[in-house]
Amino acid sequence: MKKLILTLLFLPIILLITTFDTNAQTQVDFHTNYGDFRIQLYDSLVPITSSNFINLVSTEFYDGALFHRVIDNFMIQGGDVSPVPSVIADEFNSSLSNIQKTISMANSGPNTGTSQFFINLTNNTYLDFDKAPLTSKHPVFGITISGFDVVQDIGNVQTNSNDMPYDDVIMDSVRIVNLLLSNNNISLEKETNNRLIRVIDLLGQETTYKRNSPLFYIYDDGTVEKRIVTE
Repeated sequence: MKKLILTLLFLPIILLITTFDTNAQTQVDFHTNYGDFRIQLYDSLVPITSSNFINLVSTEFYDGALFHRVIDNFMIQGGDVSPVPSVIADEFNSSLSNIQKTISMANSGPNTGTSQFFINLTNNTYLDFDKAPLTSKHPVFGITISGFDVVQDIGNVQTNSNDMPYDDVIMDSVRIVNLLLSNNNISLEKETNNRLIRVIDLLGQETTYKRNSPLFYIYDDGTVEKRIVTE
């Protein structure tokens, strides 16, 4: 596959406010004082929830946040940061379930999700929207793909009566690793240390790999590459 990079330019920030294409699968690294782990988001299945999380990570919202609620053999919860972002609508997909290793939205009722999330230490399918007892519904939006032993170590910390760890469990930083752009098993990544934030088409719509079509690759250092990728 050949990559033809035509030019560098800057685009208005409004072009960043778009909806994720259904084929993108983003990976995110958590760097904590207990070690590192990586999750992969289900962009294609729950784009609203994934996009909300990506937008928060892109602004370094979670840097310094705590896993403030830990329950052994259940889950670890984090993201309680002020100011609290706007709520998003619950987004459920019948193919997703609160099984071990998945990351899910924490909430206080229907359509109250913001920035808090939890990672399931075990199968907690009773938290699914379509499974009994149907009293607590939490949208799944990703899964841990490496470092789950670190997640389990966090799950084993000593906590007080409010399930808060005695010793802080800190997210030193949370970073997007890459935005995988796939079509027919082809993936594109910028071969530098700059972090890819968005890929948009000429209309400013979030998109994925398109052969022989101009795309804009937006990076965290403010640069934008216009590319036409051919095979």
